[in-house]
Amino acid sequence: MKKIYWRPRAISRPALALIALVSLGGMALVEHWPATERRPFYEEKLAAVERAAQGFEQIYYAKLRLGIPIDAETDPTESGLIGVRTSSVSTLAGDLNAKQTTINPNFAAVAVDLLRRAGVKEGDVVAIGCSGSFPALNLAVYAAVETLKVKPIVILSVSSSQWGANQPELMWIDMERILSEKGVISFRAVAASFGGLGDRGEGLSPEGKSLIEEAIRRNHIPLLKADSFERSVQRRMEIYRKHAGTKPIRAYVNVGAGAVSVGHSIGKRMFQPGLNLRYPAKMRRIDGVMPRFIQEGVPVIHLEEVRTLAEKYGLPIAPQTMPEVGQGGVFMVRAYHKGLAGAVLAVILAALYGFIRSDIGFRLLRPRSPRNGHGHPEPMV
Repeated sequence: MKKIYWRPRAISRPALALIALVSLGGMALVEHWPATERRPFYEEKLAAVERAAQGFEQIYYAKLRLGIPIDAETDPTESGLIGVRTSSVSTLAGDLNAKQTTINPNFAAVAVDLLRRAGVKEGDVVAIGCSGSFPALNLAVYAAVETLKVKPIVILSVSSSQWGANQPELMWIDMERILSEKGVISFRAVAASFGGLGDRGEGLSPEGKSLIEEAIRRNHIPLLKADSFERSVQRRMEIYRKHAGTKPIRAYVNVGAGAVSVGHSIGKRMFQPGLNLRYPAKMRRIDGVMPRFIQEGVPVIHLEEVRTLAEKYGLPIAPQTMPEVGQGGVFMVRAYHKGLAGAVLAVILAALYGFIRSDIGFRLLRPRSPRNGHGHPEPMV
């Protein structure tokens, strides 16, 4: 037996208008009531940030104990992690706005995200190169690797650019010791260099070099000396491999723009801030710790251009008050409410079915006294 069915000859304009209104109204509802979703590694990020916040607190109290003034104008959060414009241990010019942007413990979550994306797991070896230029960013990286329970091998340059850890009484090498003594971290740097041009303290006064040597001695860290740029790069690679032992180095983290780490001025332009997995295309080969690692297939995390990183991860630029733990796009992402979006889609599909595939819509919108036959059903077999 053949089934008989029918459909309207055409879809009326009121029906099309109603479907359009339902669709627009549904879209407005979905946009107006978004949901938030946790980004990957949420718990690890939160733990790292809490550890970084503890570190911030310890450095603040250390500065108070030493009687080092904190300038509320240059360090509005009063973190104690912003130095002075210049001192005897300062090397290059620095960007105060960039230094202020790093005063945010949530950068530790950024470090966790980058390390995890690089494939680093618990127990892996991670090489780290840092200087006194970005003490707050150094602290964030230290908190991240401590939280992830990886083995860090740190080589630091003691000198600093402007506004960094450039106060001789409390340089980054001293801050690192304090963090270790207070239980914030469980490791120390394995070697320290003068930093500056050529990694040999070029541009520093004899007084500045003397103060750095004194800081290295009082912190009981071996001094890394080299008579050339190439030799400094080679010594660093040797130290990393010696301390890694038989384990492979799974990632290299560079904080700042030290020439020995990055590879002269061209290296500062060739590596993007964040995670780098391969040697930049169309770039000539240069020497430096980062170029050497990435040529060996080791992921490189470049923590420079901090404003770019802050914008990418939803962190404030130069905050005037200390950001709270867990704030920023690095933790949560704005997303569409799946339940609401599904309900709206169901309504739209029902409307389309009612007005196109069945006579329900026609019956609802059929005028009481039709003037013509455009809306009448057309019998079909």
